[in-house]
Amino acid sequence: MQALERLRVAWRNTEAVQSLPRRVLVLSEWALRKFEEGALDGHYRRQGLDTAGPDSDELDASSELRGYVPTDWRVLRKIFPPGSIGPDDVLLEYGSGKGRVSVWAASRFPLRRVIGVELDPDSTAAAQANLEKWRGPRRCNDVVFTCADAREFEVPDDVTIVYLFNPFMGEAFTEVFDKVAASLARKPRALRVAYFYPIMHSALIDAGFTLERLHRHELYAWATYRIG
Repeated sequence: MQALERLRVAWRNTEAVQSLPRRVLVLSEWALRKFEEGALDGHYRRQGLDTAGPDSDELDASSELRGYVPTDWRVLRKIFPPGSIGPDDVLLEYGSGKGRVSVWAASRFPLRRVIGVELDPDSTAAAQANLEKWRGPRRCNDVVFTCADAREFEVPDDVTIVYLFNPFMGEAFTEVFDKVAASLARKPRALRVAYFYPIMHSALIDAGFTLERLHRHELYAWATYRIG
């Protein structure tokens, strides 16, 4: 996979590429990104993890709850670089879908445990199947997928990292983070939030979180926050 990143860097630094119009550069970057994602999908599928998407979104487009879209592999590696998660951490993923982030994190980091919360029962079943079929390395053996409405899910008081790929917005987002706040009130501690497409940035700031890092790209954005 490092070869793909070297190819990307070499392509970007080519003088002929740098002289192209911005629109062409963005389209070319999108094409290279799609190629890289396809290669990584194949790599992880051979290890038993089939999380391709997006699936058809059966929810109303006006709903605050969003359908399944997997986190890009490349972005995932940037959000959680080596050494960013330790043995005392507990990861809670909202909108865990088919289990891509949860299984990947358990394969790379010595987490205490991983919890995936997903509203759709079919996606939850697919995540459990992916976990059982996984043939790659595993550094965390305690991975649980729960089919539940995140607005009603009681946040365990040992969670230290929350990850979400914009699975809900508006009032739904506020209700979910009220649950996070209740857990922090019961057991004060440091907690990080990693947020892909941080549409509800202001709500996190209003809830007392501090922005640690914001990464913007022509094609996506992600941010990390901390409290405590």
